Amino acid sequence: MAGAIVAVLLVATGVVLLVNGSGKDKPVSQQTPDPVGTLYTPSPTPTPNDSKGPNDAGVEVGWGIWFTPSKGWLPDWDKSKSGKNYILQQFSARGLIDGYYWVRQTELYNAKTFAEHLVDVESNGMLGVKIGSGVACKPANPNITACYALSYTGVWVGKNGAKVAMKGFVTAYQDKFNRVTATDAALETRVYQRRVNELIYMNNSVVKSF
Repeated sequence: MAGAIVAVLLVATGVVLLVNGSGKDKPVSQQTPDPVGTLYTPSPTPTPNDSKGPNDAGVEVGWGIWFTPSKGWLPDWDKSKSGKNYILQQFSARGLIDGYYWVRQTELYNAKTFAEHLVDVESNGMLGVKIGSGVACKPANPNITACYALSYTGVWVGKNGAKVAMKGFVTAYQDKFNRVTATDAALETRVYQRRVNELIYMNNSVVKSF
């Protein structure tokens, strides 16, 4: 009976108690907040590391990418071209070339569209152009997130009307920052089989540099 009287008095005076049966209830002002770090914190945005690495040798292209020219390949005398362009001069005809190896970079295309764009540019002035089926390649370097390759053949026509059969290919490599480095290579058909390994060697040096 005494307990009932106390309860009535508490209600009558406007006192409200929250009881869960444990006896450990605290006012809101005394509750402990969540420890720091328990809420979601977004990871910082990664930034590229373009410093020179152990596999960077030869010629610096940009964005931390380098390539090693094959023996006998020389810098192009035309310095107005973007990227880095190396040429293979004909042994018996000074001023004429047997092939070229051109490395260019972009952030405007992905790997596939940049490779297709460069093949269109290179073959635009040729006759009898045949473009092979594109291939989505998978280089061993995990820093390369996408790779696309295209090959083509055609006949280059000089200003004097001379016609030279050419065979070439473009390979575009994309990193996780969506930056694309493409190698644009071609040789005269008559020397292609004999010297294509030099192009492959240079391509491999680009892959290692990522």
